[in-house]
Amino acid sequence: MISRWTYYFGLAIRDLFRLWTTTQHHVIIVAGICLPILMLLGIKRGHVESLRQDLITSPTGRQVTFWSAQKGELMDRTSVERLSKELASIEVIIPETQRIVRLKFKEGENVRTAETVTLYATRPGDPLLKQISIDAPKSGGREIIVGQAVAEQLKATVGSTVDIVLIRGRGDKEETVEVQCQISAIMQTPELDASIGYADLDLLDQFDAFGRGFRVENLGWPSAKVSAADSYGSYLFFCETGNSFSESDRKMMSERGFRIKDITNEPPSYLKQLLVPEYSKKLLIYEVSSESSVKDPKSRLRIAPSELSVATDADDVVLPWNSAVKSEVNAKQVEMVGISLPRRTWLREYFIDREIPFDYDAEPRSFRLAQPEAKFTSIKWPLKQDLFIELAAKAPDVKVDNAKSNNAEASKPDSKGPKVEAKKADPKKEQSKSLKDELQVLVVPTNLLAWIHAFNDGQVDFDKDISLFVPKPHPAIYDRARLYASTIDYVPEVVKKLAADGFAVMSETGRITEIHKQDISLQLLVWVVGLGVFLFGIVTVVSVLMDSTDRKRVTIGILRVMGMSRAGIFASILLRATAIGAAAAVLSVLCGVGLSYLLGWIPPAEIGWLSWKPIVSVRIDQDDLILVATGAMLCCGLGAIPPAWKASNLDPFDAIVEGRFR
Repeated sequence: MISRWTYYFGLAIRDLFRLWTTTQHHVIIVAGICLPILMLLGIKRGHVESLRQDLITSPTGRQVTFWSAQKGELMDRTSVERLSKELASIEVIIPETQRIVRLKFKEGENVRTAETVTLYATRPGDPLLKQISIDAPKSGGREIIVGQAVAEQLKATVGSTVDIVLIRGRGDKEETVEVQCQISAIMQTPELDASIGYADLDLLDQFDAFGRGFRVENLGWPSAKVSAADSYGSYLFFCETGNSFSESDRKMMSERGFRIKDITNEPPSYLKQLLVPEYSKKLLIYEVSSESSVKDPKSRLRIAPSELSVATDADDVVLPWNSAVKSEVNAKQVEMVGISLPRRTWLREYFIDREIPFDYDAEPRSFRLAQPEAKFTSIKWPLKQDLFIELAAKAPDVKVDNAKSNNAEASKPDSKGPKVEAKKADPKKEQSKSLKDELQVLVVPTNLLAWIHAFNDGQVDFDKDISLFVPKPHPAIYDRARLYASTIDYVPEVVKKLAADGFAVMSETGRITEIHKQDISLQLLVWVVGLGVFLFGIVTVVSVLMDSTDRKRVTIGILRVMGMSRAGIFASILLRATAIGAAAAVLSVLCGVGLSYLLGWIPPAEIGWLSWKPIVSVRIDQDDLILVATGAMLCCGLGAIPPAWKASNLDPFDAIVEGRFR
């Protein structure tokens, strides 16, 4: 039995070589069917996949630009770090901030400068710099990356040390500082004359803080010589009894969110002791404040007294007011009270000593003592341990003979101010006696007391280098930022999360969706083409083998007469077709490997006539080889079944007779 089947298989193999021309024809037909499928799979795994990976990892495709919208939070370092933790599918968030600087490069005695260089913010791992094979400066490092044009202008190279010059202010208030940085890389720029560079975000934040007037501690840059804004818990309005607040005044105050409280009989204690005893007979005092300005340091008021005074119908005088502060000075308890009034105002007549109140524009670091016997020409007021502010005694701006004035006022019944008997004891002596055993009262301009309050509450700083109260540095606020998702597949998810947090977002979401659709379409195309070619290949093989079988009807009839079984005829034809499929698979693989090498080959530069040749990456995977080889054999095997079945069912005598008469 085995020898018989071996004989049948031998007949099939000999038949292949006997009809070698026909066999070659069949092999080429099947290889021509399988080779395009193999190349299509190779191009998909090679060139198309590399394009897809480039798109997936492209900084442009993965970049999402976002900024605060009306409902979104302001972006500072805290919010950026929070987003970095919440969005686990991102690589880095880089706020888009920049600073225009001047660069100086000293080489021996030569000094070359590059004016108006724009430094953009970057952070370690910046994909835009990675794309051009440049490492971003280290976090907090004093390194910069400059464009080719800047490097050529400075004639500097990688590793050169340059001075970054920053300027703030104008005219006679202009301040200049410098910091040394090293050029870590030089980059090519699209515009050949682009005067740009990159610096770490930490360094640019320090540049920004200097530009906004803040002190930069670690670089040794001082604050700008501009005092912090003075703020107050309330305002004291002084009116005479015949000219108080009208209903429209009260309505205006209420509409602006102010509350009015009559404190004529209960003014602040030390203010009361500085006023003449009879003040309450002709003077009304109102405290005007908001609901939280007295208790909350962040809600203190910053309105100019003149603005409030002009807004009312009453003939009032406004005194910005903060509560007194106490401290120990020269081993004595001293209480600081802030009093500033217009230079010429009727309210001074109600003070026991008209020289005590300061003018609105008085030198802030000055003081006056309420006690005549106290003798201080200067005071060091402690702000905190090892930090003092020096105050100097200030001579009065308004000099008036109090005794003479009081006598004159006693003879004028219509005069503003209280009537005081000329024979009464000296008010200064009475005041001195009442305060002799109490705290020393230090009267200062109201803005100085306001700054000390703000300093104690952590709202302002004191820069001892310039001896000024300055705004407290606050984190930089960024207009917008760019983030990079791990791949483009995460971009829609990131965009959705940012939009939910109230940020305005701009990204390549539409392009990413298009890429995904194209990828799916390409995969579908491969399957459609592959299945189509495979099915048409089967039909072609059936047609070719059917024709070949019809031509061998006589031979098949003779073999049947000689005793060859139907199964033997069927098996020999099927084996012949399978051998053709195997040969076609080998030919397809060899041609496919050769074509993949040829398409990916890069011609040498000296062969100029091949410069037109495109470079296409074709990656033929082992699975693709097995798939194509199996497909070739299946194509031939399935295509051989109909003709083999027909041949095995031929009547041998009819086949011989039919062959004789052809």
